Amino acid sequence: MSLKENQLLFSSSHSFSLNLQIMKDTENKYLYTSHILDLVRVGTEYCKFLENRDHQISRDEFTDLMRGLLPMLYLKMAFVRDLPDSEGWTEPFVTEEDYNLVRTYVSHLMAERDDYLDVFVEDFKYSDTPVLRTISEDLADIYQAIRELVEAFRMGNEEMMEAALKEAKEGYESHWGQTLLNALRALHDARFGGVTISDI
Repeated sequence: MSLKENQLLFSSSHSFSLNLQIMKDTENKYLYTSHILDLVRVGTEYCKFLENRDHQISRDEFTDLMRGLLPMLYLKMAFVRDLPDSEGWTEPFVTEEDYNLVRTYVSHLMAERDDYLDVFVEDFKYSDTPVLRTISEDLADIYQAIRELVEAFRMGNEEMMEAALKEAKEGYESHWGQTLLNALRALHDARFGGVTISDI
């Protein structure tokens, strides 16, 4: 990763920040284990990057950054195991406007490389035709799931953190984990492939 990419990824000038105070005497120490905090940190960087739309970046630079962040996000969540039952609650933080801003930004940036054919969907079991999907919607779906988790940890309410982590893990297993892998494949093809959907 180049110096420019590192500056974009880890710049402290981003408006979206994570502020955690780790309490040694907490009863929920698992919330502060390294693999969960690493997940939240990577998730924070993912959200910050998609929200900071002021920087000038090319499509190749964007795909390179996403191809670096998405595998880390998938890996960090894979290490979250054996979560206890939670009686906490979550509050929706991501609005429809937030979602659409991310989706529109990515769609504009990816342009003709936004569309891709997906065979890893339920509908494909009943059809011989792959389903048309977009990278922009996939990344917005992932953003929504991860932003909810990050916001819960930023608030610092442990019951909310527990519930958000449980919800993120369940969503990872049932939906956005596969969505992430599909988007990663499409981003790789957009970066190194030569054929677009319109060429088929």
